[in-house]
Amino acid sequence: MFGVNPWIAAVVTTAIALVASTWWFGIHRRRLAENSAGVQALAGMKWRECAGLVLQAMAEKGYAELPSSRQPGDGGAEFLLVKENERCLLGYKHGTAYRLGEANVRDFANAVQLQGATSGMLVTLGSAEGFARDLAKRYGVALVDGNSLWPQVEPFAPAHLVEDIRHQAATGIRRGQQMGLVGSLILGMVVFGLAQLGAEPAPLPPVASAPAAAPAAAPEASAPTAEASAPGAAAAASAPAAEPRFADEASQQASEAIKELAAVAQLSDEERAQRRRQAASRVADLDQTNRAHWSTQSTLVVSLVREDGIDTGIVNEACAILVEYEELRYTRLQLEPPSDSNVPVRWRQCQ
Repeated sequence: MFGVNPWIAAVVTTAIALVASTWWFGIHRRRLAENSAGVQALAGMKWRECAGLVLQAMAEKGYAELPSSRQPGDGGAEFLLVKENERCLLGYKHGTAYRLGEANVRDFANAVQLQGATSGMLVTLGSAEGFARDLAKRYGVALVDGNSLWPQVEPFAPAHLVEDIRHQAATGIRRGQQMGLVGSLILGMVVFGLAQLGAEPAPLPPVASAPAAAPAAAPEASAPTAEASAPGAAAAASAPAAEPRFADEASQQASEAIKELAAVAQLSDEERAQRRRQAASRVADLDQTNRAHWSTQSTLVVSLVREDGIDTGIVNEACAILVEYEELRYTRLQLEPPSDSNVPVRWRQCQ
């Protein structure tokens, strides 16, 4: 097909399809599944616990809650926050059944003015109507629904809860990953068949007609040449076909991606444990860390040398090491300051 070797066309097609299905199910669909499971887990909490996670996420952004600012609302609560002398009113409504409409936005915008706040944020585990979002932009109110809330509060959720959610999401998309693998192989076989059908046979060399006055001994003289070439042709036919080499960079990267995914899938439990110990040891050797150890399958506890270590690029350095291990790509970092520090423990997520 288009002058390309059928085997090369089949391998490249399979590689591209496998990489695409891995991204779709392993990253995109997995994030959607984790968001959905995370929202359901938050809905199962008491509203005070869930609101506390939201306040921790806001504290991470530099917002501090004013004393005695909690005011019960209709099915939720309102909190007055301050950041650099600017006040922000945070409204939280618990439950996935909430569907914020224009009336909710207008009422909350009035509350923002009554509290003397310069901005407002209305948070719910449910959803928001399209007209409500347009109206919120006019009033300068930020709407945060369940799908966008979970990624913000995930670093502050209990480790066992996050672990259960990730396990649940991985189980839900496992069938899709298997279907993607089978589909990639089938697509490669189809491309191989089409390439073979479309391949044109090589043209035969032209046969020159012998001159009329050619001597009769000429055919006999050419016979040894044909016999001498026969062993070489047989040897060439019996030689094994060389592994195809890809000239373009995209095909090479796709081929390497397949090999890496296959290698990770074939690792034993002991080999995976050894890789985890090796990754933790490399993170512990960084200049800004004292030690590093695994508290759960997906949480790496990193003890910092200084309380401001999180601002010195330690997250990027640690994640750069972890992404080298395919099974540790989505590790959650638990950054612990020195024991004599008043800075709270922080969490970061590698991508």
